[in-house]
Amino acid sequence: MPQIHLKSGYRFLIICTILLLTSLSRADGIDLVLPDLHGKQIKVSDYRGKWVIVNYWATWCPPCAAEIPELNRFHKKHQAKDAVVLGVNIEKDDIDYVREFSADFKIAYPVLQADNLVSSPYGRISALPTTFIISKEGKLFRKIVGSVTLQRLEKIISGR
Repeated sequence: MPQIHLKSGYRFLIICTILLLTSLSRADGIDLVLPDLHGKQIKVSDYRGKWVIVNYWATWCPPCAAEIPELNRFHKKHQAKDAVVLGVNIEKDDIDYVREFSADFKIAYPVLQADNLVSSPYGRISALPTTFIISKEGKLFRKIVGSVTLQRLEKIISGR
């Protein structure tokens, strides 16, 4: 029986760990499943074949509120063809207030509820807003920390 030298074993372990971490950091094939504001479970994988803009936000976040009109315009323009927006609110404590806020801001895209968190299936959330762009194949394509615009999102999904 061949013997594995300790050095070889460590190299193998390090290579496997690197490969595992690389695959996890890309979030390939990881699905996000959360309830919307009415309790219906929504899955990112339900939108396979379209770009999915997953935007983490909170009502108390001024940059989050400021980007809502941009996200609304993007969603309305693309939802029937090639892309959708899913807003993920992190304030689980007062869902009635989040519903009221969403109505006041006329949010046109689905709003999902998550617990207060610092990470998502797609990666760490270090600031709000944070947006993850999921490709038509269901893979993490890009992470954006800070506000997004209609123009920036369109450039990303068009490959320009």
